[in-house]
Amino acid sequence: MGISYDTIEGAFLSKITEYEFIQLATDELGELVDGYMKRAASAFKKICKYDLSLFDDEYRCFTDEFEDEDIDEIVEIISEGMLVQWMKPYVYQQDNLQNVLNTRDFSVYSPAELLMRIGNAYQKAQKDYTQMVREYSYNHGDLTTLHL
Repeated sequence: MGISYDTIEGAFLSKITEYEFIQLATDELGELVDGYMKRAASAFKKICKYDLSLFDDEYRCFTDEFEDEDIDEIVEIISEGMLVQWMKPYVYQQDNLQNVLNTRDFSVYSPAELLMRIGNAYQKAQKDYTQMVREYSYNHGDLTTLHL
């Protein structure tokens, strides 16, 4: 059975609160979230035991035959990768970087503090995603293919 884009995107959207998404048209939102999903899937496809390069944009699904017991785990990993992709622009947002460079004091409410917290959240999301991919690799990998 394939995995629908909507399943993965639903898992991603349940993890975030993004008020800007509400104002986007359905087509714009779909394109944006599909981009996050494809970037997250491409980072995971080297390790995944299923071929994540097999997808159909017309039917909006990954077309490889996934086993039912693996679908939830794969959806969770890809949606976590989408979270990392979503956060990346906030870390490198020009306004935040300029505010840090222009701020003389580093207070609890300063832009520098905000950027530091955004960076910390991004690093945590990336660390969680990397750990999930490692666990998946460990649990589903085939050690007989290694040249030891």
